[in-house]
Amino acid sequence: MNALRAFESAARLLNFRMASEELNITHSAISHHIRNLEEQLGVKLFSRSGRNVVLTESGLFYLPILTDCFDRISDGTRLLQSRERPKTLIVQVYITVAMYWLLPRIHDFYQASNGIQAQLNTSYLNWDFDKSGTDVGIIWANKKDPDLVYLHLAEARLSPMCHQDIMTGKSPIKEPKDLLNHHILQLFNHNQDWIMWFKEAGIEGWAPDQALTFDNYLLALEAARKGHGIAMTNSPFAAPRDANETLIRPFGDQSCHSGDWYLVCKKELIDSPKVKAFHKWIINELATETKKKA
Repeated sequence: MNALRAFESAARLLNFRMASEELNITHSAISHHIRNLEEQLGVKLFSRSGRNVVLTESGLFYLPILTDCFDRISDGTRLLQSRERPKTLIVQVYITVAMYWLLPRIHDFYQASNGIQAQLNTSYLNWDFDKSGTDVGIIWANKKDPDLVYLHLAEARLSPMCHQDIMTGKSPIKEPKDLLNHHILQLFNHNQDWIMWFKEAGIEGWAPDQALTFDNYLLALEAARKGHGIAMTNSPFAAPRDANETLIRPFGDQSCHSGDWYLVCKKELIDSPKVKAFHKWIINELATETKKKA
């Protein structure tokens, strides 16, 4: 098993040193494991090209088989641990969603679910659902993975936000075209947000290269909070809700549809009591918000 793991790591990384660091063993141990494996199999798995190593035809054939096997073992182990920890729910969530929506409510979920603890797995960037490391994820998506279950939560609605003082400053904002007199704050991995919103507002000719760029909504909104420009939000999860918030929507509820928010999980967990409890709780929270706005 150690030899198989050493080969899989070295073959995937195409680097013995990096494999030794990944597995926390010495470079010579990697070489030793692979040499023993080649002797047992009776085939060459690597060939050298200068200082580099490349996979032979046999190595190329063997790598995806082992990778799939190790992935299955990892998935099975995490699934077993999840089943054995019914009171712990690992939730994958964007950092902006965690800060603006989930953290202020997380204690309410603990009480409503009779003690299920939500363990947050966060990232600043946009990323795919982690099939091996989490139970569920609050994910924005316009494409779906057929191996996962997507429970619809809400439409994703784009709307601008700015500091309230900008509204009546040197370049007041009265209509959408007035936004062009200010710095537009956008996400590098969501540069279509503003294009979509401007198009729906009837403004043509704006290009993403005219904007200041950030890697997540949280940073863009923080810049907007300091009066540095106009940021975009992706409601209902990635938007500030503090009653004393200085950020405002210059055009109220005027927004455009950009996709949908889902609670995502693997098919094996869809009937898990803790997943059902979390889904029910989110739906109830969203319904309560809607009633308050009405």
